[in-house]
Amino acid sequence: METFYVIGAVLAGWGLLVSFLGIVRDGFPGSRGAELAVAAISVALVAGAIGSAAIGAANEGADEDEGGHAAALVLPA
Repeated sequence: METFYVIGAVLAGWGLLVSFLGIVRDGFPGSRGAELAVAAISVALVAGAIGSAAIGAANEGADEDEGGHAAALVLPA
C-alpha cells in the first residue's frame, strides 16, 4: 500500500506543477511533442496510482486470510 502513497504524492505534485505552468506560461505546452509528453506522463501516473491501489487492496485481503482468524480473549466463567 505504500507504493500507492508514493505514486499518489508524485501525481499530486505533477498536477500542481502542470497547473502552475499552465497559469504562468502562455501557450503551455509549447509544441505538439511537449503536449504528448505531458499527457503521457499524466496517464502513466494515473494508471500507476490506480494499479498500485488495486494491487495493494488485493494483497491486503490475502494477508488477512493467511494470518488466520483474529484472537479473542476468553475469560473463564
